[in-house]
Amino acid sequence: MTNTPSDAPVPPHTGERLALAPAREEMMRDYHRWETDPATVVGFGARWPVSWEVFQSRFRTRHTCNHYQLFEVITAAGATPVGTTALSVDQSVNSAEYTLVIAPEHRGRGYAAEATDLTLHWAFGIASLSSVWLEVLAPHAVAVNAYLKSGFRPAGRLRSAALWQGRRVDKLLFDCVPDDLAEKR
Repeated sequence: MTNTPSDAPVPPHTGERLALAPAREEMMRDYHRWETDPATVVGFGARWPVSWEVFQSRFRTRHTCNHYQLFEVITAAGATPVGTTALSVDQSVNSAEYTLVIAPEHRGRGYAAEATDLTLHWAFGIASLSSVWLEVLAPHAVAVNAYLKSGFRPAGRLRSAALWQGRRVDKLLFDCVPDDLAEKR
């Protein structure tokens, strides 16, 4: 039996090692720290991190919107927060953009692929979305491999569309539809 803290989120969707839970306002500082980590900033192709004030405003605005779902990724045993995933839904076409952040101290454990799997199963099985897509920078091999392992397929390439450690790189587009997950089994 595991000892889960009484203030731990209740996971509505659980996998082998991880679970998805609703994002919590009391975790905002941690979410902000994860997103402003230099490796995360580079991975997103950004030049600088988002300020606390902008992050806080964005979190509170999006968190009350029915077009955006932020999940806290927690360990299934112990409910330790290890990252976030998000679906930004375009209801006009019933698809969503996917984003993922793994906390710096929890990287390198294969969590990205399982967190992506859980989010895709939620997107198609619970939210009834038709497709999910994402953008990833070409040199980010760890992320590319995690997305491919989870069922995403290459959907396009924007040449020299982003920055990676000061140099121009391609931005890759990936998408996933429910049939892609069925093929993965």
